[in-house]
Amino acid sequence: MYELGGEWIGKSHKRLIGLCDHFELTRMPHRYSFAFVEEGKPPKFYPPGTLPFSPSENAAFTKFQSSAREMSSCQEQELDRVDWWTKVRELGFSTKSLLRRDLMDSTDFGESIRHTSAFVGATEYTVGNRYDEMDEKVVGGNDQLIYALADSIKRANGLIYSGCDVSEVRQGRGAVTVVTRAGKEYTGDACICAIPASRLHHIRWRPPLPAEQLAAARQLQYARIVKTAFLFPEKFWPNLRATGFSLFTNRASDFCFESTFGQDGPEGIICSYAIGDKADDLADEQGDKLAKWLSEDLATSLGRTTAYGVFLHRKAWQLDKCIGGAYAFYRPGQWFCVRPALQRPYHRVCFAGEHLSEQWQGFMEGAIETGEAAADAV
Repeated sequence: MYELGGEWIGKSHKRLIGLCDHFELTRMPHRYSFAFVEEGKPPKFYPPGTLPFSPSENAAFTKFQSSAREMSSCQEQELDRVDWWTKVRELGFSTKSLLRRDLMDSTDFGESIRHTSAFVGATEYTVGNRYDEMDEKVVGGNDQLIYALADSIKRANGLIYSGCDVSEVRQGRGAVTVVTRAGKEYTGDACICAIPASRLHHIRWRPPLPAEQLAAARQLQYARIVKTAFLFPEKFWPNLRATGFSLFTNRASDFCFESTFGQDGPEGIICSYAIGDKADDLADEQGDKLAKWLSEDLATSLGRTTAYGVFLHRKAWQLDKCIGGAYAFYRPGQWFCVRPALQRPYHRVCFAGEHLSEQWQGFMEGAIETGEAAADAV
């Protein structure tokens, strides 16, 4: 089993855990040990939750985490004006440690920390746990939760319309009408719009959305992420027993991890999680060539001469026309102006999505949190 979308459930994700328990979905432990490919040396593996930095760097970061929890509104907005790379450098991290943080943290933001708001970075590592909320997965895949939700709606005589490309949203006379490109209309008392902000301007709004909201939708970018799964006839990577295998590289494969950790059988699946410019490069490659390229990359990193992986699947989220990226990422100066503008209800339409979550932006938990808030508002 492997996932090409959202994967992990954090111990702090109470809403998501509650839904899994409600629908009796089994969760399995899924924390990873990790290593870095650096200067051609054999990788040293760190246990999950470890901070692979010097004592002084760890102390400076811990002190910053504590102070971030007590920041005033003015201090938060000042922090939002700079990027996360700059802030971490100001904490006294060496160039080597900065590069490690970039490899590690960029998997959370989907782009280099040079482009990410320092406030977003601070909240990411102040609110979450030391395992970066990579604690568990749903046995059988996260789509089990989607199927369970859909079934519960149908059992309650609710209706689900799929494959409907919305072209227009009209409001007036105490109602909202959603029009599809096929010409079908659906009318209700209210509407919760949970599409990515990048798609808002592809819909005709009557009356038009406020200029500030449309401008915010155009400003917010979504992360370039490519997830590529490869099947190997044997698990040639280190067996770390209680934890899974993962590897950070500055090569095309970027972040690699074992998707089959905790699953039976001799075969193994490695997933390459590439972000930013690397994601764009991998999105253009043919599957067989990509398999050879990334298999050799992984083998070389682990000191092997050869390894042959079979290409299974690739998902380039930035090429998905319905989203334009994996999840939202906030650049310096955006958090306190773009997010509030997008979150603001418009007459009988309320908005939801991970991009609007104050605490869990970028996580499935954030999507649930904002969905619940929108439902309460309705």
